[in-house]
Amino acid sequence: MRRRPIVHAAITILVLGLLFAAAHLRRARSQPAMRDNSLAYQLADGPYATETIDTTIHDLQRKKDLPIRVIAPKSGGPFPVIVFSHGAGGSGKNYFALTGFWASHGYILIQPTHNDSLALRHEKGEEQPANARELIEEYRFNYEDWINRVRDLTLVMDSLSDLQRRFPELKGKLDRDRIGVGGHSYGAFTTQMIGGVTLDIPGQAKRQNFGDPRPRALLLLSAQGKNQNGLTETSWQTLTRPTMTMSGTKDSGLMGQLANWRKDPFTYAPPPDKYLVWIDGAFHMSFTGALAEPQAAQGSRRGLAAQLTQGTDQKAVFDYVKVASIAFWDAYLKHEPKAKDYLQSDTLVRYSNKAVSVDRK
Repeated sequence: MRRRPIVHAAITILVLGLLFAAAHLRRARSQPAMRDNSLAYQLADGPYATETIDTTIHDLQRKKDLPIRVIAPKSGGPFPVIVFSHGAGGSGKNYFALTGFWASHGYILIQPTHNDSLALRHEKGEEQPANARELIEEYRFNYEDWINRVRDLTLVMDSLSDLQRRFPELKGKLDRDRIGVGGHSYGAFTTQMIGGVTLDIPGQAKRQNFGDPRPRALLLLSAQGKNQNGLTETSWQTLTRPTMTMSGTKDSGLMGQLANWRKDPFTYAPPPDKYLVWIDGAFHMSFTGALAEPQAAQGSRRGLAAQLTQGTDQKAVFDYVKVASIAFWDAYLKHEPKAKDYLQSDTLVRYSNKAVSVDRK
């Protein structure tokens, strides 16, 4: 019985991904069948067995309990902390194919479930959007949700010491001085906000900044470009910390923007330590791992999903996502020279047989 909200949310996430991609559908070139895995920075799961904790943290100011999922190595530490923000319609219980992978390589993952989560709203008995279009309209214009999402991430960072006191299995494991924030879709917008971009919110003061100084590195998966959600060409001038922007050729925008629109966070942000990872054949859901498994790909061979994935090996695409992201986290949260060298080289491009391009500044 308890699985239904999560299943409903998962279906909605897939529908949203198809709507994002449908605006400008283009056939991708076939991904090469053979890859030299020795050129991948990290591809296999890491050395750490992990455990999952589902709990809540309380916000006295907003008088709310925030559901979170913590994925942590069972031994060792202290580890850097990554706070990951879900997309519209998702929840903190999604994205395990990616967040669990990071945790296995020695990171503590904390995934809040924001109030816009369909699964959470179902559990609370709250009214939900009648369809994906209505949910998208909420995402674009609900300024209070934008701000509350950022406050959720701030609350997570404020609660790290409390989590270690409450859960003995976390004691001594959370490094509060090494924090990264990442997100997908709506979560990428939330990540941009906490990273310090400025927004022109209609009816309010221009160039508002909701940044928090604690995150050292930011990962943007399917991020938003200018002229949506209060973002302008000057919004990224204040995005000064290390940032990786990742998207692909089929990842078009809500309002029919071409996929190249998602390059804006990289294009307009100042150097240094900015990366753009661009994947041929990647669309909006490629970054979740939802289509990386053979049975998932087989189940998607109908209608629009079939067109989106035709000619593209989605497992290969997700492999590139994993390799690029873990190299980024290792470079900027663990300060591993070999990871930064990897990002500065063309090795990922060669590993993908040029299905991936990497720009830097």
